[in-house]
Amino acid sequence: METSGCGCPPTTGAGRVHHVFVNVRDIGRARAFYAWLMPLLGYASRTDWEQVSGWVSPSGSFWIKPADASFAGDRFDKDRVGLCEIAFAADRREDVDALARALEGRGVPLLHAPREYPEYVPGYYAVFFTDPDGIKLELVHIPG
Repeated sequence: METSGCGCPPTTGAGRVHHVFVNVRDIGRARAFYAWLMPLLGYASRTDWEQVSGWVSPSGSFWIKPADASFAGDRFDKDRVGLCEIAFAADRREDVDALARALEGRGVPLLHAPREYPEYVPGYYAVFFTDPDGIKLELVHIPG
């Protein structure tokens, strides 16, 4: 697969998000967390550039960078204008369960343990958790 200098996948096909950037309060703490998490989610390749880090999968990329110092005292709130949560796709329900166990083993608190959410769509199975800044993350499997 040909990639750009950032290691990003080509933009083949509409209807998907190519990349996401997340601002973090402590880049060192966030890098350590995401360096552990992202390979578990299928983002095997990592790129660091100055104060930016990114993880790449065949379908897109996920990046973190330090928040502007003027916002150092701000906390994430999923109900403010802007981002609510980031949901990553799992191939199987077992992947959701495995991540939940890995998160708990690492001391990452779960917002909601793995379970079905039939009120979303039939078979929707997910675990919800947060990153070190409290950004809501999810791993979801929806059968095909």
